[in-house]
Parts: sequence; C-alpha cells; structure tokens
Amino acid sequence: MMKKYQRLIAWFLIPRGQYCDGCPFHFIDWGRPKQFNGYCSYLEKGDWNINEEKGDIQWYKDGEKSIVTKANEFPISLLWDGCKECGKKY
Repeated sequence: MMKKYQRLIAWFLIPRGQYCDGCPFHFIDWGRPKQFNGYCSYLEKGDWNINEEKGDIQWYKDGEKSIVTKANEFPISLLWDGCKECGKKY
C-alpha cells in the first residue's frame, strides 16, 4: 500500500514534457563516465542499469563505454541528457 501511495505522490511531482527539467527524481552521478551518468530515483535505475538491460556494454581502451543493442531498440538511455525514461506525463 505504501509503495502505491508513493507512486501517486510522485505522479504529481514529475513535470510534463519530454525532459526531466525540474524533476526532483533526476540526478547525475559524476563518478560515472559521461553519457552513462544519469539516474532516476523514481525508476530506481541509472543509465548503466537501463543500458545493460537493452544490450551488451563494450569497453574501449580510452575508458569510455559503448552499447551494442538488440535490433529495433534505441541504443542508449538518455537520462544523462535529461530525457525522460519513465514515460510519465510525456
């Protein structure tokens, strides 16, 4: 019951639109590589979690990551860029 109540409150806090601008659940984890450092506390997932679910992560020698995905899926999560991954009030 409590989880359902928390989700209802969260619904009112998530802003309308395609971006996380002003969303209290959106964070950046500066300890992770660029373009893999977004985190959504509403989803309880970061770019790294979403990307691992979508495909295999490959490391390059400069330390940056790249994603190899399954067919017909968007290649990477865009939380790092402030794009919504939750789909709420899109």
